[in-house]
Amino acid sequence: MGESGFPRSRVAHNTLLNFLGLAVPLALAFFVMPVAARHLGPARFGLLGLGWAITEYLTLFDLGLGRAIVKFVADALHHDSVELSEVVSVSIFAQLAAGIVGGAAFALVAPVFVHSVLRLPPETASEAIGVFRVVGLSLPAVLLISAQRGILEGAQRFDLSTTIKMLSSVASLSIPAIGAVYGASLPSILLVVLVSRIVICGLYAFAIRRALPAIRWVGSRDWAQLRRVLSFGGWVMVSNSVTPMLLYFDRFALGSIAGLAAVGFYTAPYEGVTRLLLFPVSLIGSLLPALTSLEARGERGRFGDLTSTSMRALMVVMAAPLAIVFVFAPELLRAWLGSQYAEQSGTALRILAVGVFTNALAHPLFISLYAKNRPDLPAKFHLIELAIHVPLTIALIRAFGIAGAAAAWTTRVTLDTCLLLWAAARVAEHPMLTVAGGRAGRAASGIVLLLAALFASKLLAGVSVVAAVTGVVAASAGFALLGWNWILRDPERAAITGTLMTYRRGLLPSQ
Repeated sequence: MGESGFPRSRVAHNTLLNFLGLAVPLALAFFVMPVAARHLGPARFGLLGLGWAITEYLTLFDLGLGRAIVKFVADALHHDSVELSEVVSVSIFAQLAAGIVGGAAFALVAPVFVHSVLRLPPETASEAIGVFRVVGLSLPAVLLISAQRGILEGAQRFDLSTTIKMLSSVASLSIPAIGAVYGASLPSILLVVLVSRIVICGLYAFAIRRALPAIRWVGSRDWAQLRRVLSFGGWVMVSNSVTPMLLYFDRFALGSIAGLAAVGFYTAPYEGVTRLLLFPVSLIGSLLPALTSLEARGERGRFGDLTSTSMRALMVVMAAPLAIVFVFAPELLRAWLGSQYAEQSGTALRILAVGVFTNALAHPLFISLYAKNRPDLPAKFHLIELAIHVPLTIALIRAFGIAGAAAAWTTRVTLDTCLLLWAAARVAEHPMLTVAGGRAGRAASGIVLLLAALFASKLLAGVSVVAAVTGVVAASAGFALLGWNWILRDPERAAITGTLMTYRRGLLPSQ
């Protein structure tokens, strides 16, 4: 398909590539996370979860360049900009410098963080300090990987980006599990993860050279290009600074109020159910360069159509697996992690499933605002949400423990989706129901019928497990048919069918 054509098929193709790249680590996580949890124990597994959370939070030193690079590379390629090398080089150098400074600072304050903020007992404090120091040392590699991936995604080379991202995810998941089995300390485990990330940086550099041979790594000190990118990335940086706290404050509050064991009981179901966001994450990776290209060409009608298409597709894809999690949360936890997690975390998992669904719908909305050069709106919303989320989380955790943490997170992401929907509709000058997909009523009716069928299937479990499983399969298949014929429209069905047929023939669309 040419660049002038509507990019539904290309977005579907790139989304499928991203989906496959995330699905393999998700499947691996299903098996390796219980191994790590059992061998580390709830407290040490909770400490590992805090290490993951802090790594995400320290990406605030990204300076907003990760997302900005995707947009500006896509825009520069569309205009055949000779300044592409300058933008890429200066941005990467800036990220490396920020990672070194930020990572070193956090490594130095790790003891203060452990003793004064977390107030961990002496038997845990030493290992925790080591964990957080390694997290600081890892920051330059983490930011460099983000920038390199952004270059490939801006060029819509998702074949290369996805392959390397999949290797990185597999390493990050499997190394902790293997280290836990052999009794390695958490700092040692994370050091091996750091080595794997350095290797991944080298693979990305090779892939960029192959995908964009015109790029030259220049050492110019002309910061004009960086300022241009930062004019966009500044607001993205605000979101990057606030979002990790919005996502992970509940873990720190749980650790302080209810103890590290509560963090472990919360982290496992949270990490499990939020892995289902792999489809919206896959979609937005391919959506930003596509929407940026449409906006650059002034094709606003197609811009709006592509956003609405994304919303409808997400409603259909996300509903069935999350409805199953909602209905069968205790049973799934018992089969995955054991009866203790089922007892402690069943209610929290149900609440988180609702939040994941609403959070999935937010993804194309904020990406459409980025493509419209309005990154300030999501950032302002995040600041508002932070002021509400922190006291709400503390209050709900004190009242309801793990379930309260889940309720606070779900409330926050639901508010975020509502604000983004209002903003996207206002910027695009379209009704909110149109931006939301145009068939929200049909989707809601289908989801209600799906939940009723799944609850009926759960009742059958008292009669026969086979009957219950058959009911779940039938309910899911029925919703899939309903979504395909009643919620999706002809252009979406054509794009999905064309992409699947392309893969069936063993061909790849030209990049």
